Amino acid sequence: MPGQHIRTIVALLTAGLSVAAVHAAPPLVVHEWGTFTSFQDANGRTIQGINVDDEPVPPFVHRLRDFQTFRTTSLPASWSQGAPRCSPGVTLRLETPVLYFYPPAGWQARPFDVKATFVGGWLTEFYPTAAMEGMNVLKVVDGQARGSLLWRQVRLDPSAASLMPRTSSHVWQAPRKVGSTLVVSTVTQEAEKYLFYRGVGNLDAPLVVSEEGGKISISLRDGEPGLERLPRLWVVEVMPDKRVRYLTLEPKGRSVSTPAFPWTVENQKSGLDALTAELAAALTGDGLFTDEAAAMLATWRLSYFESEGLRVFFLLPQVWTEAYLPLSISTPADITRVMVGRVELVTAHQREVLDQLYALPDDALPTMPLYAQDPKALQLLQEGGQSHSGLYRAVGREVPESLQLYESLGRFRDALLAHEWRTEADATRRARLQRVMRIFSACETDLSEPQITDARVTSAQ
Repeated sequence: MPGQHIRTIVALLTAGLSVAAVHAAPPLVVHEWGTFTSFQDANGRTIQGINVDDEPVPPFVHRLRDFQTFRTTSLPASWSQGAPRCSPGVTLRLETPVLYFYPPAGWQARPFDVKATFVGGWLTEFYPTAAMEGMNVLKVVDGQARGSLLWRQVRLDPSAASLMPRTSSHVWQAPRKVGSTLVVSTVTQEAEKYLFYRGVGNLDAPLVVSEEGGKISISLRDGEPGLERLPRLWVVEVMPDKRVRYLTLEPKGRSVSTPAFPWTVENQKSGLDALTAELAAALTGDGLFTDEAAAMLATWRLSYFESEGLRVFFLLPQVWTEAYLPLSISTPADITRVMVGRVELVTAHQREVLDQLYALPDDALPTMPLYAQDPKALQLLQEGGQSHSGLYRAVGREVPESLQLYESLGRFRDALLAHEWRTEADATRRARLQRVMRIFSACETDLSEPQITDARVTSAQ
């Protein structure tokens, strides 16, 4: 009996030490990056309907029934395979958050769950597979939306490379170039270097950016979690010749103004290298590893630094991200989340193109879309992959000047035209905008809405 008693005491002590060791073990390290993108006019008003899929992810990615996305190469959504009409409720894009996992040495955790929720939006694309909650494709996304994804029982397995999907997609390959451990869905045996998801929301950006009298003014909205003053800002312009110029601002309060970029500039070198170096330093300063920051900037090189436009970048505090995109992991984890805020602005070039569209004679615009005139163009349209101008070239016709101007407005052209239609007071201009949209637009824009009479900027300081 004494010997049995001693063995019992030893067993209990050993069990206690094992439990203590488990609790003392370092937690799983999790890093995340992503982008929140919005579009604002010169008055700081939010432009809606920006859910264009200009950099589509590979077809193996899971989708919410292809909800609310259309490509810049597609034409009216009713003609596209599975693509619905544009959503006027989409005012914010959650672009490609990825979650990386780094287990500590000797980590023996069982499979765990990961849940992400978009407060004010839906999570529409994801990989590996996940359970979806709170998203109804029959409704328009609004501020009351609360869409969630739940990855059940994922495991970390460095030896699961054979389960990774094969793809040459740049936006999928670039995030892989990190030292994270492969994450595997035990449900579907899908594996990747990260958990991926993205979505659309009905939220305003935390910053209001306006332009008037040769100045760009930036203000912070009231009540933004974790933001008592403006963060560090990068005002970036990618010019038509792909040169990049930028300003770095270090605001001290809730608002700041800076002279706008001059209309033309000659013999100025591109500032791309300096800009990417600054952004990489900021991303690592907020907690990303060096290879993660490089992967993020490489993933978004086209839309950040090579697509013509005027945009403002800033880093969002983790508390803001947690308020709108809460994340939970069912195993102890040290989580670092670094999100970039991005406000796209209407450029001087886009305003010039709009003026040129207004100035065209009526007979410069076709009376109907090309695919409604030419059976071969209709067949090519149904096969997919062609822009409207591409259809003209494919059937040997000259691309109309009006179509060239329309496409030169960039990836958010349909959202911009619809916004101009809603805010324009001149009946002649409104009629021209409506005609351009009905002939060329990549979605069936709802033109029954009343004109905008109030700006969504009253909460800015």
